[in-house]
Amino acid sequence: AGSYKVAGVVSTNPAYLMNSEVEGVAVALRGRVPCKVIGNVNKGDVLIASYTPGYAMVGAMAHNLSPLQIVGRALESKTDAQPGIIEIIV
Repeated sequence: AGSYKVAGVVSTNPAYLMNSEVEGVAVALRGRVPCKVIGNVNKGDVLIASYTPGYAMVGAMAHNLSPLQIVGRALESKTDAQPGIIEIIV
């Protein structure tokens, strides 16, 4: 959780795809994207990597986080602890 090794969020519908001839997944560098999250999330929360690979979670003490740990910011809320998908801004 809170890893510095996160490269970003996989983009499901990129508006612009850099290096499109290269094989691999599209990673969102900027914009609104769906993101898999675990736990309760409130709109505006800062999201970081979670203990579960491929999922983000709320960064509890956002003022103590390094910018390298931040995945994005929640654009909507999720009120249950189960895994789900919300829209975030990267």
